[in-house]
Amino acid sequence: MKISSCLIAKNEAANIGRCLESVKSISDEIIVVDTGSTDNTVEIAKSFGAKVYFYEWDNNFSSAKNYALDKASGDWIIFLDADEYFDAKTRKILVDTLKKILDEQEYDALLCRMINTDGYNGKKLSENPTVRIFRGNRDIRYKGAVHEQLVKQDKNVKIIHMKDLPLIIYHTGYSSNLLPEKTKRNLKILEDEVKNNIITNQTYYHISAMHSNLNNYDEAIRYAMMALEEPTFNDTIFAYKPYTIIINSMLHLKEKYSFEDINKYIEEAAERFPYHPEIWYAIGNAYKEYKNYPLAIESYLKAIECDKNYSSMLNNNFPAYLDGVYNNLAYMSLKIGDKVMALQYYFDSLKINKYNTGSLRGLYELIKNQEPEEIVLFFKNIYNMDNKDDLVFLNAVMADLGNKVLANYYYVQHERKFS
Repeated sequence: MKISSCLIAKNEAANIGRCLESVKSISDEIIVVDTGSTDNTVEIAKSFGAKVYFYEWDNNFSSAKNYALDKASGDWIIFLDADEYFDAKTRKILVDTLKKILDEQEYDALLCRMINTDGYNGKKLSENPTVRIFRGNRDIRYKGAVHEQLVKQDKNVKIIHMKDLPLIIYHTGYSSNLLPEKTKRNLKILEDEVKNNIITNQTYYHISAMHSNLNNYDEAIRYAMMALEEPTFNDTIFAYKPYTIIINSMLHLKEKYSFEDINKYIEEAAERFPYHPEIWYAIGNAYKEYKNYPLAIESYLKAIECDKNYSSMLNNNFPAYLDGVYNNLAYMSLKIGDKVMALQYYFDSLKINKYNTGSLRGLYELIKNQEPEEIVLFFKNIYNMDNKDDLVFLNAVMADLGNKVLANYYYVQHERKFS
């Protein structure tokens, strides 16, 4: 059995080494197709023993990927992006797993679990099922200029989901400072495809999501509604997403849409996807916006519970919002007079993201009348006094809040340990 690892890359010097390191020990060959790098991407690829080919970029991800597939000779193909990599456990079990199912010809591909993280702070943003491992079959190729899909003779590939095996891939390409550039690039490609009548069951959804990311809310709503009308869109991992986009976009356009307009989609979303945390998160946002705090709290808690028990094959971006959800729960608990739960929710938010300034400020307001020593002791449940960044953050926030005693305390701790 032979395994070929493939990827396409352009100016990925910061990422490609980690990606290739994660596949090097399990690959019989590595194929890298460079689409115009001006950094040392190619040199790094060659240092891992990769066969490097060059492809003139034509605004079509499928074309470049299929060019790589034409160069591969493996029984199995691993096709990662340069900003993706296997975790250690997956590397250990993958070869034996592929050997076991090599002769099971009814399956074309393996389902993996993609964990998307912010490339700068490592925060988990979302997770979704994905196909990155499939047979080296000439009938299996990519289709679509962007958000490309793997097909077999223009039909869906047959995927095996091995639930007991942790086939995990990490993806770091969602850094917030990179998203606008990627979004505009991909939107232009998709709009060109629509002009040429190249439309898949995901095209309108992806256009809608990009307009939402760019704050073009009217267009986001229009394309989200078109996505819901696609006959086979419900078969995709994004089937629930148009509802979250519509609700969010209408909330940003309150001068055009009443709560009754939004509520139509709230009810429809809750009926169709009652198990999805992002649906309840969107509903909670709507109730919060209209100051129905009890229903907003109930919706957010449903979202948290759904996320804890989530087992659907649909995409799930809710983890990216979790610290903010707890911050909102704390804010609304204060609004209804429950300081005890507000304290707990602020604490929960900071345990997820200790640098959430809003949550720290809210927590401080609840305990500011305690003695400084007691506040310091409380903060030690969250912050590490031997961590330079923690001390700098605490000093800055306490100074901004006007607590000179605590600000000075954290400044002295920092100077004593790190100057």
